[in-house]
Amino acid sequence: MHHDLGMEAEPMYKKMFPNKTMFSKLLITYILLSIIPVALIGLVSFKMSEKLLDAQISKSNINTLEQINKNINVLLDQVSAIVNIYNMNNELEALLTKQYTNPYDQLLDQAKVENNMLRYSFAFDWLSFQSFLIGNNGLIYTQNYENNIVDPERLLNFPLKDILAQNPDRITWLSTHRSYLKNQEDSQVFTAAKLLQTNALNKNYGVFLISVKEQNLYNIYKNLLQNGNEIMIVDRSNHIISHSDRSRVGQILNEPYVQKLLATEESYKISSTIHNQKFLTLYKKIDRVDWYIVENIPMNSIFQDIDALKQTILIVAFVCILLSVVAAFFISRSISLPIRKLSRRVQNYWLQGTVKPDYPVNEVKLLNIEYDKMIEKLEKTINALVINQEEKRIAELQALQMQINPHFLYNTLNSIKCLVWVNKTELIEPTIHALVTLLEQTINRNDEFITIQEELNNIEQYVYIQQIRTDEAITLRYNIDPQMLDCTIPKLLLQPIIENALFHGIEPSKVPGVINVFGSIHQDSLKIEIIDNGVGMNEEELARVFNETASPSSSRFSGIGVKNVHERLKLNFGPSYGLTIHSQPGFGTSVILTLPKLMKSTEVKEHHV
Repeated sequence: MHHDLGMEAEPMYKKMFPNKTMFSKLLITYILLSIIPVALIGLVSFKMSEKLLDAQISKSNINTLEQINKNINVLLDQVSAIVNIYNMNNELEALLTKQYTNPYDQLLDQAKVENNMLRYSFAFDWLSFQSFLIGNNGLIYTQNYENNIVDPERLLNFPLKDILAQNPDRITWLSTHRSYLKNQEDSQVFTAAKLLQTNALNKNYGVFLISVKEQNLYNIYKNLLQNGNEIMIVDRSNHIISHSDRSRVGQILNEPYVQKLLATEESYKISSTIHNQKFLTLYKKIDRVDWYIVENIPMNSIFQDIDALKQTILIVAFVCILLSVVAAFFISRSISLPIRKLSRRVQNYWLQGTVKPDYPVNEVKLLNIEYDKMIEKLEKTINALVINQEEKRIAELQALQMQINPHFLYNTLNSIKCLVWVNKTELIEPTIHALVTLLEQTINRNDEFITIQEELNNIEQYVYIQQIRTDEAITLRYNIDPQMLDCTIPKLLLQPIIENALFHGIEPSKVPGVINVFGSIHQDSLKIEIIDNGVGMNEEELARVFNETASPSSSRFSGIGVKNVHERLKLNFGPSYGLTIHSQPGFGTSVILTLPKLMKSTEVKEHHV
């Protein structure tokens, strides 16, 4: 019989507990947790390296453009110096406006002017340039002695004066063009032109031009050309003044990225596409003129090292993933094996007939069910303990409230009897009313929390009874924020403090007693301070009062002491609440209670700990 049941159990086990979940899920999870981080790290590393390399190359090349800018400015300064020499030569005005009738005089003056021009050219012999003077008399002067070397038609027909008249006091820079010399028409030059004027009348008497070979600009940056990059100098009209591709000098730059570059005066960089090839384009404006240095760096030359890094990252990532898969297999097996063994024990317990599941479950579902049962049982146990502790706490509080000291009742009733003897019957009714009200608030009411207004009423009744009993005047003063009166506090919270002030402070002082009660709201907390004018206490007496529960032999109202008040505050509201006592002999005592601002019973429950 037992053997037959065992034969039937195996197919039922396989059907109810398929052995495929825990190990496979862990293995897939570990593999994914290995592949995703490695892939993300590789991708982030590649992107960060790409950005870092781009930033470094951009910074390096921007510094290069800055150096080119400085060298070009040095060249332009030399050109400007030559222009200023001619501009300040006062002798030229008479020679450029003189009308000649004698050819011999014309030749003499021309030789004089051109000798001076030749002397200036020797002073700047490192600079390859050609200078021209065009007078209002229609004559052209240059530093060359050769006849007919200048192309006068190109010089005189070009509307130079109209262009220069727009800025007569400044040098005008003309874009690269063919040389004005007939024997050098194939060479490219850029020209600086200045209108010559009289100092007094600002009347022009000629034009000075200095044409500098574009080769001077090319020599500044030619050694910086590498890895397929190209450098050019363009003006705001997109004319190419100089270019690393010598065939493009003097042409118009039509690439669409140029307008975006020229829209700013600062250094700039963008990604551009030129003839289906991607470039990193850097731009720098030249300080002295409206010229711009542009450098195009091929992206493939920038990222050739990145491609090698990409291959290295892929190889390392593949090795890491392979090792992660192997590690995931063994880790998954080591974790799933104990769980599988535990699930088999539970399965064997099921198959013995003690528990019968209604649906097929795997080992994880099985353990989840058992875990849920355990948690449910544990919650029931904890709830029972919490309820038991809460009932115990309430019972202890009720027991304290029921401990109305018989001496207090005896003395109070005896005081009422004395009122009859001394014929003060008018005080009997309010005394009995005060006693009944006080007993009703403490014994008959089931509310654990009452309003501050109700607690103050209890204090007034208690102090009134003490005045009747001792036949001594006790002044009770309030300075309470009106918004506090509807706030709730634990019952019998302030009365033990007042009672302590009377018995330990005021009665021994033999002076009329004064008790001040202050109350204020601080955000979500209440502060209540009770100050008496009693004898005060030293540190030893203060410790003894704070640790007492109550003095049952005295005529106290109840068995609730200062220590009990402090512990009730912490029990109900937490360790950040409680009371503090400050006292000095001969200066009275101050008790400060700190508790939360509560308005409703629901709020009270939320603050129970």
